[in-house]
Amino acid sequence: MNATILNVSRRGFLKGMFSAGAFVLAVRYLPEFSVAEEIARDVIEHSALHPGVYVGVEPDGTVYIVAHRSEMGTSSRTSVPLILADELDADWARVKIVQAIGDPRYGSQDTDGSRSVRGFFNPMREAGATARLMLVQAAAQQWGVTPEECTTGLHQVVHSPSGRKAGYGQLVIAAAKLSVPAKSELKFKSRDEWRYIGRGENPYDLREYCTGEAAFGIDAKVVDEHAMKIEHSLSPEVTEKICIFLHHPRTCPHGSPIPRGACCREEQGVGSGE
Repeated sequence: MNATILNVSRRGFLKGMFSAGAFVLAVRYLPEFSVAEEIARDVIEHSALHPGVYVGVEPDGTVYIVAHRSEMGTSSRTSVPLILADELDADWARVKIVQAIGDPRYGSQDTDGSRSVRGFFNPMREAGATARLMLVQAAAQQWGVTPEECTTGLHQVVHSPSGRKAGYGQLVIAAAKLSVPAKSELKFKSRDEWRYIGRGENPYDLREYCTGEAAFGIDAKVVDEHAMKIEHSLSPEVTEKICIFLHHPRTCPHGSPIPRGACCREEQGVGSGE
């Protein structure tokens, strides 16, 4: 097994461990790792139905949609997932948005030039239509009818001739057993069927913005403050072991000097032949 050990600061190492939610020594250190980033990736992959990287549906009817672009004040964190939710015929009140890390699986993640909606309008519709078709196919199998006889309403599949209905949550287990349909099999909603697109929707995080609960880039200092608290609560023995593990870094990620400890002076003495 190949392992890469990066030389990072003690505070940076602690900051990474704090963000991960557990105090562990790792052979591979991810400086920018955070709980939110882990959730964005893992929630979709562990959802009962996840036909692609952007959407996951759970048996309780919760729909998770990935926001792979950064929110820069233009509500792209709302507008891009909203396209997928519309094509899926999902109840927006049952949608949860999770923020993605930088990852090639999501395609371009540059958030500039007002291109988020234009660039991902079709991919989001395809993702929503794919999940919707699989749910329709699952319902059709259960009812012994053809998928063409079924339609979707708000968060449910409907068979109008018999009046039968099934919520998305009831169908995800069966739908997950089906093959993901090819793009050529998808049928998209017509413009007059759009539920959310072009109709105006409040930003997903509006409440958090108004109450001050939302986390912005400038709030990253909070993590650093917590890391400092953990650093100063460690015993000298543990601090020394971490310092040795990191090869006695001299500066933190911000360029500020780190006071030299006894282990650093001993290392310097050995290296200089004293």
